[in-house]
Amino acid sequence: MPEDQTLSGKQRKALEALLQTGEVSHAATAAGVSRDTVYRWMKQPGFAAAVREAEARALDEVSRVLIRLSRAAVGTLAGAMADRNAPLSARVRAADITLSRLLQVRELATIEERLSALEASAGIEEMTR
Repeated sequence: MPEDQTLSGKQRKALEALLQTGEVSHAATAAGVSRDTVYRWMKQPGFAAAVREAEARALDEVSRVLIRLSRAAVGTLAGAMADRNAPLSARVRAADITLSRLLQVRELATIEERLSALEASAGIEEMTR
């Protein structure tokens, strides 16, 4: 059961505003409570868990959009690199971006593999991501 089902109506409004604006003052206004109340809620395990869960869902959505857009971005970089009419500096920059991102992705994959191996050797169950 999602954590936010146990929240009050005001807490749900605050949570939604936190996700949309990232600002406690806006969350307080949306919920009709003081900033101190929102800060107090953020220290409560149930509300904090609901915030983390909602943020994770939002990040999942953003990730899916970015994955879809990445195909076009890679095509744009490939086109910039192949365009002999483009300035050399633009082609070099496109190549640099492509290689840098490839190395970052590879590094993240390596870290993920190593972390999974460490968790397995420590007997830690994989966390939901």
